[in-house]
Amino acid sequence: MNKLLKLLRRYRGGPDFHQTFTESYYLGEQFKLSFQLPVCNPPKPPRAKIVNYPLEQANWFEENCSQLWHQKYIPLHEVYWYFWPLIQTPFRGEQGDLRLNLTLGKLDPTQPQPQNAAELGQALLDQYNGYYNAEPNEETGAGLNTKIINEVEAHSARRASPFTEEEKQELISKKMRNRGYPMLTEYKVFNFNQIEWVRYIEVLTQKMNKQYVYSCLLKDGWYLMAEFTLSTNMSDNTKPWYKDAEAAIEPMMQQIKLQKLEPLLASDNLLAAQ
Repeated sequence: MNKLLKLLRRYRGGPDFHQTFTESYYLGEQFKLSFQLPVCNPPKPPRAKIVNYPLEQANWFEENCSQLWHQKYIPLHEVYWYFWPLIQTPFRGEQGDLRLNLTLGKLDPTQPQPQNAAELGQALLDQYNGYYNAEPNEETGAGLNTKIINEVEAHSARRASPFTEEEKQELISKKMRNRGYPMLTEYKVFNFNQIEWVRYIEVLTQKMNKQYVYSCLLKDGWYLMAEFTLSTNMSDNTKPWYKDAEAAIEPMMQQIKLQKLEPLLASDNLLAAQ
């Protein structure tokens, strides 16, 4: 039966919802994150993990966060699924992969703090667009789109016959398609397990890879993010594996649960101390 299924799908690998694992994390004193997801394919070596994340601790995020382009984040968990061709041949690796990163983020406290999923969605779009369209900053990597525009303007100024506005815009658009970051203008709100998540989609222009970014509001500017990255390797986004990978995202979101914990009463604290 498995062999027949592989033939019908025209690929090997991907997430198997019949083989799952369960994990739990505590996000500060108020939230418990738990999920049941397909095991990594290929298997992921076991490693020690942090279970408790002190959201209430002053400056903890700033002192421990990582930054990748526009995002500052605390990593929680990563899981991945590779897709291979049916017949393994030399010089032919995986067709592509789907990767899920669960992370914690925190919005700039100087900005208005969102009170619901829709406001969080707009704040995240503003954060993304503001980073890539800011003035170029070599230290933070910000302003990549502005850098492209400046390059075209400088090229035009060096020419004996400068570009027309139409020519400049055409060249800017071409360079943006190759290495720019398109403006994000849309997000959608979803409800999974009675929690509202906002989703926006990033298109990585270099290979037309996609990131489906789901976020839900926690408290005090904190948010939880589930980022699904679809990467093509020796394939493209028209193949069966790619469509099946996209279709697996929402069922996985259904398996991610965020529980708000009841605060301990003073009497509970006393009992726990005895």
